[in-house]
Amino acid sequence: MSQKFFYLFLLLYTMALFHLAITLPIGPHEAWVFYEDQGILGYLSHLCEGCFENQLDFRLPFLVSGMVNIMLFYQMSKSYFKEPKDSYLSTTIFALLPGIITSAVIVNIAVLVITLVLGFIIFYEKRQLFLQSFTMILLLFVHDASVIFFIAVAIFAAFKRNHYLFYLSIFLSAMALLVFNGLDIGGTPKGKFLELFGLYMALFSPLVFLYFFYALYRIWLKEKKDILWYISFTAFVFSIFLSFRQQVIMTDFAPYVIVSVVLMVVIYHKTLHVRLPQFQKNYKLGYQLIMGSLVLSSLAILFHALLFDIISDKRKHFAYPFYEPYWISMELREIGQNCYTAKNQRIQDQLRYYGIGVCKESTVPKIHR
Repeated sequence: MSQKFFYLFLLLYTMALFHLAITLPIGPHEAWVFYEDQGILGYLSHLCEGCFENQLDFRLPFLVSGMVNIMLFYQMSKSYFKEPKDSYLSTTIFALLPGIITSAVIVNIAVLVITLVLGFIIFYEKRQLFLQSFTMILLLFVHDASVIFFIAVAIFAAFKRNHYLFYLSIFLSAMALLVFNGLDIGGTPKGKFLELFGLYMALFSPLVFLYFFYALYRIWLKEKKDILWYISFTAFVFSIFLSFRQQVIMTDFAPYVIVSVVLMVVIYHKTLHVRLPQFQKNYKLGYQLIMGSLVLSSLAILFHALLFDIISDKRKHFAYPFYEPYWISMELREIGQNCYTAKNQRIQDQLRYYGIGVCKESTVPKIHR
C-alpha cells in the first residue's frame, strides 16, 4: 500500500467515523453511562456536553481516542516491518475491523484500554521503563479486568527473566484482584463457548478472525513469541476457558486480543515469501477474499442505516436498540406528547436524552409501532 493511498484512506475513514458518530442515535449503554455512571466513562461522556448539540456531545472523547489508536498502532507496527507499505497495510486492516470502528464511535471502555495497551507496547519496545510502569498503573485504575493484562505480562516477563516487569505485574495483579475486585468469575456453568466465537467473529469479521486464530496458533507452535503475542494469546485463551462456565463480557478481553492484528500480517508475509512466485497464487487469492470480507463488514457498519430498507423485520437489525427509542420520540413529538413509560430503564434513559420523560398513568400516550 502506497503512502498516498494510506493518507487518502485515513481522510475518508475519519470522515466516515464522524458521520457515524453524529447520525447514530444514543445507545442503551451510552444512555446509562450518560445519566447513571459516576466513573471515568460518565466523566468523559459529559466532557463536551452542549458543545455540538448532537451525539458528538458525549462521543467526541471516545472518537478522538479511537483516532489516536490508529496512530499508535501504526507507530507500533513499524517495529514489525522494514517497509512502510507493510505498516500501512496492517494499520488499514486494524482500522477496518468492526470492533475498532464500533469502539471508536460508541461510548465504551475498550477504546481507552486499547490506547493504554498500545502505548505500553510502544514504551516497552523503546525501553522506557518509567512510561511502561505509568501506563500499567493507569490501566489498573481504568479497566476492571486489567488483571488479564498483568497476568499476561507476568508470564512473558518470567520467560524473559525481566525481574522488574515480573514483580510489577504480580503486584498489580494482586491489586486488581484484591482492591479493585478484578475479573468477575462466578455463577453456574452455562456453556457460552459458541456465543464467544460468534462475538469474536463480529469484532474481527469471520474470515479475518479465522486467519487471526491460525496466526496465534502458528506462532505458538513455530514462531518467536513477543510480548504482544503473550498479551493477546493469554487474553484469548482465558476468555475461552471462562466461556465454558459463564457469559463473557467482550470489553474485558477484546482490547487485549484485537491489538495483535499486526501479527496476522507478519505471518501472512512469512507464509507468502518462503514460496516461489508461481506457488503464491492461492495465498494471494485467500488474502483478497479475507480483505474483501473485511471491507464488506466495515461498510455494513458504516452504512448500517441503509440495511433497514432491506430487512423486513427491523427488530432483527443489529442497530435496532439504538434506533427504537429515537423513533418512539419522533412519533411522540408528532402527536404532541413529551412522555413515555418504558419497561426497560435503559430505554427510558435513551428517551430522556430526547426530552421524553416518564408518564403519569393518566397521560400515557398511544403510539403505533
